[in-house]
Amino acid sequence: MGHGAVHVVVLVAVGMWYACGGIPGDSLHAADDSPEATVAGDAPSPAALAAYARFVRPLLARRCQACHGALAQQAGLRLDTAASLLAGGHSGPAASPGMPAESLLLARVTDADPTERMPPPGEGEPLTEEEVREIRAWIAAGCPAPADERPEADPRDHWAFRPVERPAVPGAAGSHPIDGFLAAARARAGIADVAAEAPPGVLVRRLYIDLIGLPPSPEDLAAILADRVAGNAAGNAAGGTEGWYERLVDRLLADPRHAQRWARHWMDVWRYSDWWGLGDQLRNSSPHIWHWRDWIVESLAADLPYDEMVRLMLAADELYPDDPARVRATGFLARNWFLFNRTPWLDETVEHVGKAFLGLTLNCAKCHDHKYDPLRQEDHYAFRAFFAPYHVRHDVVPGEPDTDRDAMARVFDGEPTAPTYLLVRGDDARPAKDRPIAPGVPAVFGVPLPLIEPVSLPPRAWQPERQPWAIEAHRAVASARVAAAEAALTAAAADERPLVEARLGAERAGLAAIDARATAMQAGWNADDAASHLAQAAVTAERESAVARARVAVIEGERAAAAAGGDDRAHAVEKAAQKLATARAALDEAVAALTAPGGTFTPLVGARWVPTRFRYSGQDDPPIPFPDTSTGRRRALAAWITDPRHPLTPRVAVNHLWLRHMGRPLVATMFDFGRKGAAPTHPDLLDWLAAELVAGPPDGSPWSLRHLHRLIVTSAAYRMESSAAGLEPAAERDPDNALLWRREPVRLEAQVVRDAVLAVAGLLDVSPGGPPVPPDRQAESRRRSLYFTHSDISRNPFLVVFDDAAVKDCYRREESVVPQQALALSHAALVHEAAATVARRLSADGAGDAAFVDRAFIAVLARPADDAERDACLGALERWRRLPDEAVGGTPPDPARGHLVWALFNHTDFVTVR
Repeated sequence: MGHGAVHVVVLVAVGMWYACGGIPGDSLHAADDSPEATVAGDAPSPAALAAYARFVRPLLARRCQACHGALAQQAGLRLDTAASLLAGGHSGPAASPGMPAESLLLARVTDADPTERMPPPGEGEPLTEEEVREIRAWIAAGCPAPADERPEADPRDHWAFRPVERPAVPGAAGSHPIDGFLAAARARAGIADVAAEAPPGVLVRRLYIDLIGLPPSPEDLAAILADRVAGNAAGNAAGGTEGWYERLVDRLLADPRHAQRWARHWMDVWRYSDWWGLGDQLRNSSPHIWHWRDWIVESLAADLPYDEMVRLMLAADELYPDDPARVRATGFLARNWFLFNRTPWLDETVEHVGKAFLGLTLNCAKCHDHKYDPLRQEDHYAFRAFFAPYHVRHDVVPGEPDTDRDAMARVFDGEPTAPTYLLVRGDDARPAKDRPIAPGVPAVFGVPLPLIEPVSLPPRAWQPERQPWAIEAHRAVASARVAAAEAALTAAAADERPLVEARLGAERAGLAAIDARATAMQAGWNADDAASHLAQAAVTAERESAVARARVAVIEGERAAAAAGGDDRAHAVEKAAQKLATARAALDEAVAALTAPGGTFTPLVGARWVPTRFRYSGQDDPPIPFPDTSTGRRRALAAWITDPRHPLTPRVAVNHLWLRHMGRPLVATMFDFGRKGAAPTHPDLLDWLAAELVAGPPDGSPWSLRHLHRLIVTSAAYRMESSAAGLEPAAERDPDNALLWRREPVRLEAQVVRDAVLAVAGLLDVSPGGPPVPPDRQAESRRRSLYFTHSDISRNPFLVVFDDAAVKDCYRREESVVPQQALALSHAALVHEAAATVARRLSADGAGDAAFVDRAFIAVLARPADDAERDACLGALERWRRLPDEAVGGTPPDPARGHLVWALFNHTDFVTVR
């Protein structure tokens, strides 16, 4: 027997062998309950029992149970209770009570040979000396454990894998459901007092920042507070029955700026990224991915149901193949495009579809069965098989036939028969080609996958040049070139006219060729009897266009040669002569081609496949065609993910909403709802919100995000003050505020900090859509930060300082407090410009300093100054004015006032939602 075989036998014998790659015989189901084993020792000491509970059992759970617990029982061994440990695996007990030296468990974790030591190499570091001592001491003490010790729960019964069931709302009928659940939780914890409702001005600023990402203007703030004081008079006059606050919520939710603000939140989750690469070489994402960004904004503005948004991002090309406005949603998948290697492309797709929509770490099952969740390695590759056929293409958009300048980035199933193989140990050099894997989903969630049926595509989907704007875009650009050439001829000097006339002739010939090619293409689509004749006419027109262009090149060459004749540099003359000779040869060739028989014309482009190095060399390999049938795989997966019965999709969505409204999530591990993730702090509230999202409002659509926004921000929990003053008993019982007895203060996100500075100054450009603002234009740009280029190699430095979204994944932003943030607000040119602008505006009517200070606080912080703040500001203004002009700096006519506004921009209250 070979040495390696001996290792295998030994490892199996001790019941602790673990192998990656789905080795036959691995178990992935909860073991049946077995009779409790008798633990040695008549009366274990309390200290030994405490040591087991405090150290040994958590250690076994942390380091061993992934392979030897409820999820998997390698070689029949479970280590989730002392009884199962003593019962052992295929070779008997893993420990001998009272005899550490005879215990296989201790032998395996201390073996000097890394190929035999547990945990196995690559699965964890060896146990520390302290950990080994604790295990040895526990075995020496007789392996004591509580008599009522229970095994690890069945993984299939994990809270997030159970169906969503709407729980009854606690409390009095008619109360706000969110407050009912939170009040019940606080009552169970003995917390009676909670924070009062925040002052109206604080609530207004909170809503503005939260819902539209901008502070209220002084005029808006005054009008809103006047409405409140008037006792809802405005609402009653309009026939409304709700108060000022509810009317404000509805107005902000309907504001176009709400969609821009919340689009950035979802772009974090869905990993929006503009293209990046090396120099001009595209390596990741797409140059035109911003069309997907605009789709997100427009969909939120229309309150498109969340489930429909998910379906479109995964499969709009199969669900609505003839509707480019919807198909651009597949930019979600086009964003994963990668030049060099298919494996990381599909790895990222599987990982982030799982994390973003399901809260599942499917990526953890790439190399082996999942260590914590009931997901086999085969599940990872079955999920991957949904995406194996898809590629990316750029479709012509209205008005622009050049896909390098602008196009719609979208996906299509370019390789419908592409197989999926399990990669042994996750190594793409080791595909298990004897066992192709079909698309499939984990069975643990109890939601059946719809039947996968191929989708027959309409002609415009697989022949995108049929889209009416495609041909018109070619014609429009050619017509514009003709018009420009005609204008140039009118203005040309006499000696320039022959060249300009030739250029005009070339442009007219080019337009005629486009018309002829378009006519021939349309005849072919319609099976017109004249199609053959029209095709030959298109060939002739294209050749005549080539002749006209060649004549222009000859005239240009003749002019260059004549100009070079006066040059005393021989090489310049020679170079011009060579260029002219080449141009004349090309003209002769083009003229000869006019009378050549046969030939084919070049079809007008409606879309271009985005080539990849692993599929297309540009020489021997043909480009991927656009098939007339799509696999239907992604359509089925999208339907499965958005099935109303799915336990994960609505829970994950409402957790993202809750985090961004309340400052902390209900489930801390945003992308991991599995067994290693955190348990929900308020499970009943989470499930009620998930059920409510799926059901929708009584008079609205299911899966309405706007309905959930309104529910959350109208709750008393949302409206509370953030101060803990006077709530010491609550703070003592719940120091982390997990039970939400007060509001969490939240630092503004990076984009909101910059946008708020510009908005206060009246400088912000909120116009929607369009290509991203490139880095070299961002300093002077006044557009919302949403529209800045955002990629792995290009993020705005000011935004980065304030914890801008990471590009590769950002399910929850960092929230740091670092000196660089104060420096950025102190020194950024946009802050100084905004401060001077605000100061001039507030001083325009000649107001005195006291009035100016009050106005500045309202404009920048949306609150009045208190007496101490007002006195401090007046004193500062006086001291600044006593300084020499060169020491004060700033912008005339009153630099001191600009400094005061600048100081308020640097106030903690400016960058914080209270």
